[in-house]
Amino acid sequence: MSTSPLVNDSVADVEHEEAAPRLLDAARSEADAEAPALAGHNDSALAAKWFILEPAVFLIFMGRSLIGAVLQNQILYQTCVTIMHYNETDCEPLLGNDRGSEATKRLEIKVQGYSADITMAISLLESIIPAFVSLFIGPWSDKFGRRPILLTVFTGYVAGATILIAIGEVTTFQNISPWWYLLPSVPSVLSGGACALITGIYCYISDVAKERKRALRMVLNEASLCTGMMVGNVASGYIYAATDAVTLFGIAAGFMFLGLLYVYFLVPESLPDEDMHRGSRVREFFRFGLVKDLVRTCFLPRANYDRAIIWLTMVALTITIFNMEGENTVNVLFMREQFDWTIKDISQFNAARIVIQIIGSVAGMIVLRRVLKVSIISMALLALAACVLESTVRATAHYWWEMYLGMTLGMMRGVLGPMCRAILSHVAPATDVGKIFALTTSMEMVSPLGAAPIYTAVYKATVAYYPGAFNFISAGLFFLCYILMAIIFGIQKSMGSASAYKVIGS
Repeated sequence: MSTSPLVNDSVADVEHEEAAPRLLDAARSEADAEAPALAGHNDSALAAKWFILEPAVFLIFMGRSLIGAVLQNQILYQTCVTIMHYNETDCEPLLGNDRGSEATKRLEIKVQGYSADITMAISLLESIIPAFVSLFIGPWSDKFGRRPILLTVFTGYVAGATILIAIGEVTTFQNISPWWYLLPSVPSVLSGGACALITGIYCYISDVAKERKRALRMVLNEASLCTGMMVGNVASGYIYAATDAVTLFGIAAGFMFLGLLYVYFLVPESLPDEDMHRGSRVREFFRFGLVKDLVRTCFLPRANYDRAIIWLTMVALTITIFNMEGENTVNVLFMREQFDWTIKDISQFNAARIVIQIIGSVAGMIVLRRVLKVSIISMALLALAACVLESTVRATAHYWWEMYLGMTLGMMRGVLGPMCRAILSHVAPATDVGKIFALTTSMEMVSPLGAAPIYTAVYKATVAYYPGAFNFISAGLFFLCYILMAIIFGIQKSMGSASAYKVIGS
């Protein structure tokens, strides 16, 4: 049985497609044969199915993960030396290459109080401007395409890593204020940062993936993201121990640059030429009419309970990112303080957590979705239950092995984001998906404005006697998300006759 093309092109093109290899399109299967083709795409869009985004996503997140823990330790060290004026020898263990003495641990508690504020400032900087930019990105990309957004974001990350290399080189002969470490975030922030990247990726997936395969394609994207983070976390400790911070930052920049080259040469535009706007790209980007149209679309009255489902899902996604960003602000500090872990220990744990998450995501899609036919909504509920369990175990952990127990219980968390976005893509009309994804991403990126200060304040207040207390915040908020998804589950069961509800409930 032949498979139908992603686009409605000529017979010759279809015959060419059938003869072409299918290795790069992991989201396709023979089951798609009866699915309707997407009309109106050009040759560029036809090529889009052969060159998927996963390799570029893998490279950019691997580069970012290489930098993460090492950057936080550089901030700790420079805070200790330049802000608190301790001796360089006393501060050196804070670089993370050895565990240090009991005196070092006491010193680190003092230093963490100040360095946590810097980490929080970086988190806020990388959230405020991108959240604002995201309101323009979705509607703008509907007119001018997804590719310019992706190229701009990748370029911003490469520029930021280059600045980090320069700062690292300076610190080899001159200690500087740790506040200089905010500077590498500026290029990525001005280019849209993670907000623009996520919006561009999911809009691209919505363009090229068949309706029946969107959830799978989103899980594959999540798996590539997690794999990049895993490889980066594993390699980070070893590269840092064998070389130095500057070399590690250079390697990370190299991977990001490879990702940029991949997008530039191998990822074509997913929108058809006839749908592309011919006006000024710069002038159109700053039109506030785009934001007005986006907000109007998201509040537009819809049939049945579609608007309620859209907003419940958007809020659940936002709370999830709130938890993740808040935890990321203090996780490294928590693991160093509670378990006396080095960079290698933290990197190994993060890598193991990502491996378990990938296994849980893939197993969930194969066993639960394909074999047991568990619905999209039910998958989201299972993922949220896993998140509640993991956060609870982390909050009560006193021994290192309990952290590994918690991550095993949370192995299904990787499917949460893809399942929620799949719900949005099915309930919302195709013409509104880009705008809804853009507002969702903007809400997600605003969440660190509250998450970083709250988690930092709780950690600073409890670090002396209960460093893991902040995990109770995550457990409670994940349970709230579970309630929101349960409401959607109830709506779907009561309104199962609507076509969109059949898709998300099957």
